[in-house]
Amino acid sequence: MNGKGSRKAPNLSDVGSLRPAGVLQQSLVDPTGAMLPLNRSIRAVLKDGKVVTGRRLNEDTYNVVLIDEQERLVALAKADLRQFEVVKTSPMPSYKDKLTSAEMADILAYLLSLKGPKS
Repeated sequence: MNGKGSRKAPNLSDVGSLRPAGVLQQSLVDPTGAMLPLNRSIRAVLKDGKVVTGRRLNEDTYNVVLIDEQERLVALAKADLRQFEVVKTSPMPSYKDKLTSAEMADILAYLLSLKGPKS
């Protein structure tokens, strides 16, 4: 957030102004079901068998650019890939049975307070 933290996950700096409370709560209890397509991970297998996974940053007809698990920027030519797939499951765990209703309310209030940089 605000330029700090991992680049492997979406930036939450302004999530409170982008998502209503219901969507944020759904993201906490069912992260896979609430995941936006642009936030899905990519799994690519190169022709030599090496597997690369990460968060897609950009893609066109011929190339895909992603941040890998070590937070390195990786550019791949699709012609060099044996397999390319979008991972449909979220790496974030569900908090459905892990938080009390008070804890869930506190987290939602915090997320809703994140409105981006003050101007």
